[in-house]
Amino acid sequence: MSTNAAIGMKQPDGSVRAVRLNWDGYVGYAGAILGGWYKTAEQVEALLALGELSEIKETPETCTAYHRDMGEAYREAVTFPSVDEYQYRGKGRLAAEYLYLFDDGKWIVCGLYNDPDWHELDVIIAREGKGNA
Repeated sequence: MSTNAAIGMKQPDGSVRAVRLNWDGYVGYAGAILGGWYKTAEQVEALLALGELSEIKETPETCTAYHRDMGEAYREAVTFPSVDEYQYRGKGRLAAEYLYLFDDGKWIVCGLYNDPDWHELDVIIAREGKGNA
């Protein structure tokens, strides 16, 4: 069984572009990777450009994208007209348990414990030899 998620980015016009993630979309995995490694708009754009994802990893090159890596049809990012539309329609449209949104340099998530509100991701990446975080 998989934990599906949607990964979105707020656009300058207020719309949201988002792709579906099929595996390990829970906050302790996908959220940690997004918050720890995808810190710039350029990095998030590169991730969205892959289209629908099977698996997320620390770089777009190491992610598993259905089109690039599995030979399936390209399923591009879906555009929602606003953050509110993404919040209220994204879960159904993208069959997602969690919604992630990159907005103004920060990651937020919706879907924690069935809470309808957005919560900021606060990810600390432990560095080898630097102690635990």
